[in-house]
Amino acid sequence: MRSFYLAAALALFAPSVMAQTTCPADPVVATGYETWPTPAEVNAATNAANAPFLETGKAYKTTLVATPQVTFAAEPGRKSETASFSGLMMVHIADSGTYGVAASSGVWIDLIKDKTPLKSIRHGHGPDCSGIRKIVSYDLQPGDYVLQIASSKTPDVTVQIQPLP
Repeated sequence: MRSFYLAAALALFAPSVMAQTTCPADPVVATGYETWPTPAEVNAATNAANAPFLETGKAYKTTLVATPQVTFAAEPGRKSETASFSGLMMVHIADSGTYGVAASSGVWIDLIKDKTPLKSIRHGHGPDCSGIRKIVSYDLQPGDYVLQIASSKTPDVTVQIQPLP
Protein backbone atom coordinates (compact mmCIF):
# COMPACT_ATOMS: atom_id res chain seq x y z
CA MET A 1 0.00 0.00 0.00
CA ARG A 2 2.89 2.34 0.81
CA SER A 3 4.26 1.93 -2.71
CA PHE A 4 0.90 3.11 -4.07
CA TYR A 5 1.13 6.34 -2.05
CA LEU A 6 4.75 6.83 -3.04
CA ALA A 7 3.88 6.37 -6.72
CA ALA A 8 0.97 8.82 -6.39
CA ALA A 9 3.19 11.42 -4.71
CA LEU A 10 5.86 11.06 -7.38
CA ALA A 11 3.25 11.46 -10.11
CA LEU A 12 2.07 14.70 -8.51
CA PHE A 13 5.52 16.22 -8.03
CA ALA A 14 7.42 14.87 -11.03
CA PRO A 15 5.99 17.42 -13.53
CA SER A 16 7.15 20.35 -11.39
CA VAL A 17 10.62 18.85 -11.01
CA MET A 18 10.83 18.12 -14.73
CA ALA A 19 9.67 21.66 -15.57
CA GLN A 20 12.63 23.25 -13.77
CA THR A 21 15.18 24.87 -16.06
CA THR A 22 18.74 23.59 -15.91
CA CYS A 23 21.00 26.63 -16.12
CA PRO A 24 24.57 26.72 -17.39
CA ALA A 25 27.39 27.48 -14.94
CA ASP A 26 27.68 31.03 -16.30
CA PRO A 27 24.54 33.19 -16.13
CA VAL A 28 22.73 34.11 -19.32
CA VAL A 29 23.45 37.76 -20.17
CA ALA A 30 20.29 39.53 -21.27
CA THR A 31 20.56 42.27 -23.89
CA GLY A 32 20.88 45.62 -22.12
CA TYR A 33 21.90 43.91 -18.88
CA GLU A 34 25.53 43.19 -19.72
CA THR A 35 26.75 44.44 -16.29
CA TRP A 36 24.26 42.22 -14.41
CA PRO A 37 26.76 39.36 -13.78
CA THR A 38 29.35 41.79 -12.32
CA PRO A 39 27.40 44.43 -10.38
CA ALA A 40 28.95 47.40 -8.60
CA GLU A 41 28.35 47.48 -4.83
CA VAL A 42 26.29 50.16 -3.11
CA ASN A 43 24.69 50.61 0.32
CA ALA A 44 21.05 51.63 0.29
CA ALA A 45 20.10 54.54 2.52
CA THR A 46 17.63 54.68 5.38
CA ASN A 47 16.10 57.90 3.99
CA ALA A 48 15.85 59.76 0.67
CA ALA A 49 18.12 62.63 1.77
CA ASN A 50 21.09 60.26 2.09
CA ALA A 51 20.27 57.95 -0.83
CA PRO A 52 23.10 57.22 -3.30
CA PHE A 53 22.54 57.86 -7.00
CA LEU A 54 22.54 54.88 -9.36
CA GLU A 55 23.41 55.14 -13.05
CA THR A 56 20.92 53.79 -15.56
CA GLY A 57 22.17 50.82 -17.52
CA LYS A 58 24.41 49.59 -14.71
CA ALA A 59 23.76 46.74 -12.24
CA TYR A 60 24.26 47.24 -8.50
CA LYS A 61 24.46 44.71 -5.69
CA THR A 62 22.66 46.70 -3.04
CA THR A 63 23.07 46.16 0.67
CA LEU A 64 19.75 46.86 2.39
CA VAL A 65 19.01 47.62 6.05
CA ALA A 66 16.52 46.25 8.54
CA THR A 67 13.11 47.62 7.59
CA PRO A 68 12.36 49.27 10.98
CA GLN A 69 15.38 51.57 10.39
CA VAL A 70 14.02 52.92 7.07
CA THR A 71 12.07 56.15 6.67
CA PHE A 72 10.26 55.45 3.40
CA ALA A 73 9.84 58.25 0.83
CA ALA A 74 6.24 57.06 0.42
CA GLU A 75 4.32 54.21 1.98
CA PRO A 76 5.40 51.02 0.16
CA GLY A 77 2.79 49.43 -2.08
CA ARG A 78 3.14 46.29 0.04
CA LYS A 79 3.38 46.30 3.81
CA SER A 80 6.89 45.27 4.86
CA GLU A 81 7.30 42.79 7.65
CA THR A 82 9.49 43.92 10.54
CA ALA A 83 11.84 41.00 9.87
CA SER A 84 12.60 42.15 6.32
CA PHE A 85 15.15 44.43 4.64
CA SER A 86 14.57 47.65 2.73
CA GLY A 87 16.42 50.68 1.40
CA LEU A 88 16.38 53.80 -0.75
CA MET A 89 18.45 54.89 -3.73
CA MET A 90 18.13 57.68 -6.28
CA VAL A 91 18.25 57.68 -10.06
CA HIS A 92 18.48 60.58 -12.49
CA ILE A 93 16.56 60.10 -15.72
CA ALA A 94 17.92 62.23 -18.57
CA ASP A 95 15.58 61.15 -21.39
CA SER A 96 11.83 60.46 -21.48
CA GLY A 97 10.89 56.87 -22.13
CA THR A 98 9.98 53.50 -20.71
CA TYR A 99 12.42 52.15 -18.12
CA GLY A 100 12.57 48.77 -16.45
CA VAL A 101 13.65 48.26 -12.86
CA ALA A 102 15.13 44.76 -12.61
CA ALA A 103 15.65 42.91 -9.33
CA SER A 104 17.30 39.62 -8.46
CA SER A 105 14.64 38.58 -5.96
CA GLY A 106 10.96 39.01 -5.16
CA VAL A 107 11.32 42.42 -3.48
CA TRP A 108 8.70 45.16 -3.61
CA ILE A 109 9.77 47.97 -5.96
CA ASP A 110 8.43 51.53 -5.85
CA LEU A 111 9.66 54.40 -7.99
CA ILE A 112 8.77 57.73 -6.40
CA LYS A 113 8.63 61.26 -7.78
CA ASP A 114 7.82 64.19 -5.46
CA LYS A 115 6.77 61.81 -2.65
CA THR A 116 4.25 60.09 -4.94
CA PRO A 117 4.70 56.43 -6.00
CA LEU A 118 4.41 56.02 -9.76
CA LYS A 119 2.05 53.51 -11.29
CA SER A 120 3.91 50.77 -13.11
CA ILE A 121 2.88 49.96 -16.67
CA ARG A 122 4.11 46.38 -16.85
CA HIS A 123 5.54 43.54 -14.77
CA GLY A 124 7.66 40.73 -16.15
CA HIS A 125 10.55 38.39 -15.60
CA GLY A 126 14.09 38.35 -16.87
CA PRO A 127 15.30 35.63 -19.22
CA ASP A 128 15.69 32.15 -17.74
CA CYS A 129 19.09 31.66 -16.10
CA SER A 130 19.89 35.41 -16.14
CA GLY A 131 19.48 35.96 -12.39
CA ILE A 132 16.82 38.63 -13.06
CA ARG A 133 13.75 37.60 -11.10
CA LYS A 134 11.49 40.51 -12.01
CA ILE A 135 11.33 43.65 -14.11
CA VAL A 136 8.84 46.40 -13.30
CA SER A 137 8.38 48.99 -16.08
CA TYR A 138 7.52 52.69 -15.80
CA ASP A 139 7.02 55.58 -18.24
CA LEU A 140 9.42 58.28 -16.99
CA GLN A 141 10.13 61.92 -17.72
CA PRO A 142 13.49 63.64 -17.08
CA GLY A 143 14.20 64.23 -13.40
CA ASP A 144 15.27 62.58 -10.16
CA TYR A 145 13.41 59.60 -8.71
CA VAL A 146 13.64 57.61 -5.48
CA LEU A 147 14.01 53.87 -5.99
CA GLN A 148 12.49 52.26 -2.92
CA ILE A 149 13.07 48.58 -2.25
CA ALA A 150 10.99 46.89 0.45
CA SER A 151 10.06 43.44 1.74
CA SER A 152 13.36 41.73 0.95
CA LYS A 153 13.95 38.45 2.72
CA THR A 154 17.71 38.92 2.39
CA PRO A 155 19.98 41.90 3.17
CA ASP A 156 21.12 42.28 -0.42
CA VAL A 157 19.54 42.45 -3.85
CA THR A 158 20.90 43.20 -7.30
CA VAL A 159 19.03 45.98 -9.12
CA GLN A 160 19.32 47.79 -12.44
CA ILE A 161 17.36 50.62 -14.04
CA GLN A 162 17.41 50.22 -17.79
CA PRO A 163 15.80 52.13 -20.69
CA LEU A 164 13.59 49.69 -22.59
CA PRO A 165 13.08 49.58 -26.36
